[in-house]
Parts: sequence; C-alpha cells; structure tokens
Amino acid sequence: MTKKTLFLSVLLFLIFLIATVPARTVVNLLPESLPVKASGISGSLWSGSAASLQINRQGISNVEWSLNPIWLFTGKIGGSISMDDDNVSADGGWKVGFDETLYLSNMNVKLPADKLSGYLPMQGMRLSGDFRLEINNLSFNEVEGPKDVSANIYWMKGAASIAGPIIDLGDFTLAAESKDDSKIEIVVKPSKNVLDAQGSAVVNWPEDVALDISVTENVPEQLKSTIAFLKKSDNNRRTLQMTLPLRR
Repeated sequence: MTKKTLFLSVLLFLIFLIATVPARTVVNLLPESLPVKASGISGSLWSGSAASLQINRQGISNVEWSLNPIWLFTGKIGGSISMDDDNVSADGGWKVGFDETLYLSNMNVKLPADKLSGYLPMQGMRLSGDFRLEINNLSFNEVEGPKDVSANIYWMKGAASIAGPIIDLGDFTLAAESKDDSKIEIVVKPSKNVLDAQGSAVVNWPEDVALDISVTENVPEQLKSTIAFLKKSDNNRRTLQMTLPLRR
C-alpha cells in the first residue's frame, strides 16, 4: 500500500467516523453561546432530524438533513435539508465553504410575507400574503453578498401597507438573475394584480437598490392617493424611478 493510498484510506475512515457520530452528541458539544438551540434530535451527523431548531429566537420545526461527504474534497460541507412547520418550509441542496460562503441549489422555500417586513428599504412598510422562492442557484457571504443568482419569486395573495391599513394587491411574479457587473436584476413578470406592475429593480450590494417600476392609474379607490406621488407617464401609467439604500 502506497503512502497516498494509506492517507486516503485514513481520511475516508475519519470522514465516516465523524459523519456517523450521533447528532445528539454533536449538539451537546456545541458552545452555549451559539444562538442555536435544538430539541428532539435523532439520527447522525450524516443523516438526522430535529423536532425543533431555534436560531436567534426564531423557531423552526420538523427539520431533516443529510451530508454528502464528497463535498469535503472540494473544500465545502454540503448535502440536503428539508423543514416544514406552520411558518416556513424549505427543501433543497446546500453547501458551506470554508470561507463561510453559503451555496444553495434547487431550493424551494415558502414563508409568510410579514417575516420580510424588517428587511425592506422603506421604513414602516408591512407585507402580507405568502412568498414562494424557487432558487436554482445562489451563493452568499457577508463580504461579497449574493452571487450567481438565478431564482423565481412568487408573492401570492399579496397585500401591503405603508403606515396605514393593509390593502389587497394580488399576485406577483419576479425573476432574479446575476449580471456580468455583479449586480442583480429583478424583473417583474406579468401577473394578476391590481397594480398591473411592470419594470425592474437592480440590486447593487451592499449599497442600494435602483427601482424602475410602473403601475396603472386604474387602481381601486383606496390606492389612488398612494400612487398620486408617482410621476405621470404615457398610457395611463405612473412610474417610480429612485434609488434606495439597502438595510442590513
């Protein structure tokens, strides 16, 4: 047996040994200072489940995971994950690089729109309805932000408020793609909503998002005062062209 073969054999044995450690044992070894708490742990680090996870006081139920050891040879840890509780559901592939970059692929996520209200660039804006995300590819780290984005975003039974009552808007479909200049373009696709929304937004991480959106003037009465500040354009439409800082 050559030294190279011996080294690979030992490495594979260590990977197998670590991956088959009971998940409960690993959780018990985690520092108490971590903002992650788990209960109802079963299975192994390789393939296991948790009845409940709490991350920064946000609870997630019915979590299952699996690890694919092949990713270790590429400098990443990865596998698949699924979760399903009353608020959030997700299912798809993930990887984390040793440079702390998170990679998602073929990931489907569903969550209530109100969970995103705190991340919006407009103060006092509230959302309602459900978001469904189909993430074909996405990578993210704190330094470079989102990269290699290819995703579709669906806002179903959407409703919104800016320091006022919630108003029903309808359904929206968005397509997000990374561009060559590292910016992300989000295009509004045709959907059934009272605004007949059209246009796009360009995300320039971590600075701002540039909006170029238009809506019809033929909106329900309770929305007329809301769109009155928008610039009047051709074909009975109103436009919003502005750049907003990103809230991080």
